[in-house]
Amino acid sequence: MKNENPFKFGTVVDGNYFTDRESELVKISSFIKGENHLILISPRRFGKTSLIRKVINDSGRRHVYLDMQLVISVEDFASQLLKRIYRIFPVQKLKGYIKTFRLIPSVIINPVTGEAEISFKPGSKDLAPLEDVLNMVEKLGSEEKKIVIVLDEFQDIFRIQSGLDRLLRSVMQNQKNINYVFMGSSESMIREIFENKSSPFYRFGSLMTLGKITPDKFTEFLETRFAKITNKKKEISETILKVTECHPYYTQQLAFTVWELLGRLDYTPDIVEIAADEIVQSHDNDFERIWNSLNRTDMMVLTGMSTGSISPLSDEFSKLYGTGASSTVFSTLQRLTNRGLIIKENSVYTIDDPFFKRWIIMRRQM
Repeated sequence: MKNENPFKFGTVVDGNYFTDRESELVKISSFIKGENHLILISPRRFGKTSLIRKVINDSGRRHVYLDMQLVISVEDFASQLLKRIYRIFPVQKLKGYIKTFRLIPSVIINPVTGEAEISFKPGSKDLAPLEDVLNMVEKLGSEEKKIVIVLDEFQDIFRIQSGLDRLLRSVMQNQKNINYVFMGSSESMIREIFENKSSPFYRFGSLMTLGKITPDKFTEFLETRFAKITNKKKEISETILKVTECHPYYTQQLAFTVWELLGRLDYTPDIVEIAADEIVQSHDNDFERIWNSLNRTDMMVLTGMSTGSISPLSDEFSKLYGTGASSTVFSTLQRLTNRGLIIKENSVYTIDDPFFKRWIIMRRQM
């Protein structure tokens, strides 16, 4: 019987697919057991959603997860929250609360799936629908059984509506039966929300940053799994981490692809390189689209970062790649970081996707 591929990427990672993070699991569990709210910052695809969901699932707590990137208006925010509340509480229990709302939403329950379709009339009275939904969640919880509300990509509140941060704070600061988890991939924006003294959310929760998984832990994770199909587990694991630089998402992706190749081919020393090139080829059109969307300075900075190890903010980098003044490079790095093409860890900038980096190098060698 063929061994099932033990690596997973592209969706929430759980169970046997989950990698390490023991210390983070303990720390987050401690936060949400008390009165604290948590602010979790990490670049995209570092596994913060998988981490939070594992902690909450292990706790058995009722919870709501909402990705703020998908919210298009304040009314939609209220609708999406209420829809998720319908998933975890009996309909009959919610009816009494909803009757007290200042604006009654349209609620349609699918008789087959039980899923609720909810909408508030666009242009609803100020921010009343959202305030009513949040206050209802507070009443549904208790000090002994707090509900956890996870708001991912929380910095998007500024896109949804001006002043939304002030409303949310005015409601949330008086709540005792909810633990909030605010997550974000834009470190500068999240820090502005929670560390700027003029912000309504100043020091509203405990801030935690999530970095890459340490090489020793990731090596152990990879070797344990590759040992099931090859005696070259050490060589494969070390090469994978060299390519991905321990990025959680891309390490799982490359390990998944190597595993699949080993099911079809005999081991060769360049098996990881073959797998990496296969991934690059499969994303060729995507990478080309990204590249063609960049301006000249973006291209020069990414080219320099892909081919060398010099800091892009150094004078040497500017001389080698003709990127111009450091202020211009800094603006470019900020722009590329906001697009998710570059990540910043401990003041060090790197290209987020190792396969995009590989694509740049390969294209320049053609």
